[in-house]
Amino acid sequence: MYSIVGILAAIVLFITNRDFFFYYSGQLPAKRSLQSSQKLYRTFLFGILFFYLTDALWGIFDACKMTGIQFVDTSLYFFSMAVALLFWTRYVVAYLNTSNHFGSLVHFSGNIFFALELTAIGVNIFLPVLFWFDEDGVYQAGLARHASFALQILLFLLISLHILYVAYVSKDATRRHYLAIGLFGITMVAFIALQLAYPQYPFYAMGYMIGTCLIHSFVVEDEKEVYRDELEKALGRERIQLQELKEGRKALRAALAVAQKASKAKTAFLSNMSHEIRTPMNAIIGLNSIALEEPSASDAVKVHLVKIQSSAHHLLDIINDILDMTRIESGSLEIKNEDFSLSDCMIYISNIIGSQCREKGLHYEYTTKGDVDSWYRGDAVKLKQVLINILGNSVKFTPKGGSIRLTVEEKSRFNGQVTLVFTASDTGIGISEEFLPHIFDAFSKEDLTTTTKYGSTGLGMAITKSIVTHMNGQIDVKSKKGEGTTFTVTLTLAESGSGGHNGGIVPPADTAKSRDRQTEKLADLKGRHVLLAEDMEINAEIVVMMLRRRNIEADVANNGKVAVQMFTEHPEGYYDAILMDMRMPEMDGLEATKCIRSSGRADADRIPIIALTANAFEEDVKQSLQAGLNAHLSKPVEPDILFSMLGKLIHERESGSKE
Repeated sequence: MYSIVGILAAIVLFITNRDFFFYYSGQLPAKRSLQSSQKLYRTFLFGILFFYLTDALWGIFDACKMTGIQFVDTSLYFFSMAVALLFWTRYVVAYLNTSNHFGSLVHFSGNIFFALELTAIGVNIFLPVLFWFDEDGVYQAGLARHASFALQILLFLLISLHILYVAYVSKDATRRHYLAIGLFGITMVAFIALQLAYPQYPFYAMGYMIGTCLIHSFVVEDEKEVYRDELEKALGRERIQLQELKEGRKALRAALAVAQKASKAKTAFLSNMSHEIRTPMNAIIGLNSIALEEPSASDAVKVHLVKIQSSAHHLLDIINDILDMTRIESGSLEIKNEDFSLSDCMIYISNIIGSQCREKGLHYEYTTKGDVDSWYRGDAVKLKQVLINILGNSVKFTPKGGSIRLTVEEKSRFNGQVTLVFTASDTGIGISEEFLPHIFDAFSKEDLTTTTKYGSTGLGMAITKSIVTHMNGQIDVKSKKGEGTTFTVTLTLAESGSGGHNGGIVPPADTAKSRDRQTEKLADLKGRHVLLAEDMEINAEIVVMMLRRRNIEADVANNGKVAVQMFTEHPEGYYDAILMDMRMPEMDGLEATKCIRSSGRADADRIPIIALTANAFEEDVKQSLQAGLNAHLSKPVEPDILFSMLGKLIHERESGSKE
């Protein structure tokens, strides 16, 4: 009978309270006090379920005369009874949401009963005070068992009488709460009394089964009322949420404005850092270049100067890499989409890499495969930076007598889009198989010995990878230690309306000199007169010395306002070109250029104005060109580049004026 009642009771308990066992109730929008009581009620139900399990097993063990196991099961029976009552008292306090003396008393009573029951179970192992089995295996009840049931009757009775009284005098929604608890307690009192009188029958289990079904009906109704109240409030909350959403949008717009301001501030910071770092670097490299041309300098001194120049350029490369990486990480990298000459890009790259190869004793070769257009649409500057980074590494890590090769090949063409494959291969020291997966990681270095020997920031390949990714391209590398490395860059560029196919091979830069292949003409700079706007005295001195070595006279203005004044006060054609710094007191280079261009003089719109500045970012270049400057050279400026730009722009001005 115990087994049948226990199994049936467990099934009924599970069916009537399945929502609590699966515990979806606590996830619904309800009061915090209700959610807390639901959690405790769920724990209470699990305690009862375990109690039913011991009841069911007790009947089986009794029928099989398994007295030893039956003793253990009976001990667990009383333990689960104590656990159920403990959590029942806690559930009462939570469900009634009472924190007065009554709640404290109920809570304390549950703890005391649990402690007494555990003590009795422990003592019963050595001294049969709670229960025992006689020689025939028949269950015998002890005094502690009767005392346990009597205490439960007393506890349930006192709690129920008080709660029913409160329910009687209450008129608000809490009346249902008190009524549910009170009726459950009275039910338990009746069935525990029957269990006390008839130990061999499972009245205790029946009481819990009927009591939980009864209380569940109240709890469900209580939940429905709470949820109805929640639904009624939902409309009001929705209106509040809509208002909050509007306010949130305003806050988001304000946050966006702050973020944009912060982004501009970061860009300004990077620009300032670039300017401040490049300004002293300009003095170091400029003075070093002038010292190298000094006839009185001994060979030993020149050796030191060459080392200084090399170190200064290496430091500049590090600065450029760090600034580039910072811009990439901040999302400030811009990819242009404009027509450019691929032939000119390849000539430029071949000139630089070919020159480096000749100095180191390497063979360099550039070839094209198939029909490759002369013009495309994309970002020529970024393309050159990618290929020079890769080929520069090849030069760095290829021993004397080795070879470097760059090949350009059209892979596919569809709907105005052309996919080009740039392959750069060398016979250098190669990359180990272990390090190859990390080649594009920032600050990655294969080993410190190689880094020290060849010089590397560990950022070049990371920057290259980022640029290629921003250009929607792909870069791959294959290498074997001691045999060389091959980089493959795949880019998709748009077709351009300018130019056509060249389909040929540019002569290797180690067998033909270059800016020889160049078709543009340069003006003779001897005797020219240049206006230099520069507020840094040492920088002005360096540029003046550089110009005088080419027999070029220079007048110096220490700010933009003075530069405008000097230009307008001298006759037309007096100055052949203007070298303009960007950051100057009183009037910056951009404003000074605008003033000169709008001065109304005949030579105002034709005179070449070159930005000679430490502002090196793309935004700076754009601002310079939009303000009316003809070119933008970033400090530190190489003398050859400066003189070449002057010769080109002066020639173009004079050719245009003759036409």
